[in-house]
Amino acid sequence: MSSPCSTPILRSHGVKLIAMLALSLTLSACDYVASFTKPKQTPEEAKAEGIALGAGCRQAGQSLEDCYQRNPDKLKAGIFAGWKDMHEYMAAKNIPTVVPPPPEKTDDAAKDAAKDDAPKDDRAARRERRERERAEKEKDKDSKSSKDGGGDSDRSSSRRSRDRDGSSGKN
Repeated sequence: MSSPCSTPILRSHGVKLIAMLALSLTLSACDYVASFTKPKQTPEEAKAEGIALGAGCRQAGQSLEDCYQRNPDKLKAGIFAGWKDMHEYMAAKNIPTVVPPPPEKTDDAAKDAAKDDAPKDDRAARRERRERERAEKEKDKDSKSSKDGGGDSDRSSSRRSRDRDGSSGKN
């Protein structure tokens, strides 16, 4: 049998546990509930943002269609208004279009390095470096043998002549 003192203790711990659980669930849902009560952006704010985006697109020399494609979730009316206003302003003030610099042309190794922006551990980085060095050595060896007039080809031709004669040297 349980003692009469242990039952009130269990009840008090159970009540405290339920109260803490209810409080934590209630507080964790504050941001979630708040997102339903107010809109993220008023229509005026959305139009103002679209106007700013449209003006920026025009100043950067982007077409209106490109601006629409790059910002599909923004109001098209706002983007158009901003693009048109900036176009008229730039024409009136003789302001040239700001053209972004063309992308730099790089070799294959630089492109591969740019693609792999993810951090790698030391072991993988060393392995890739060894593979690159091995590929460069093979490339150098191939170019050197072709410049030397095919030094390896003399050995392979003597091997072929031995095979034709039927003597392989392993008798």
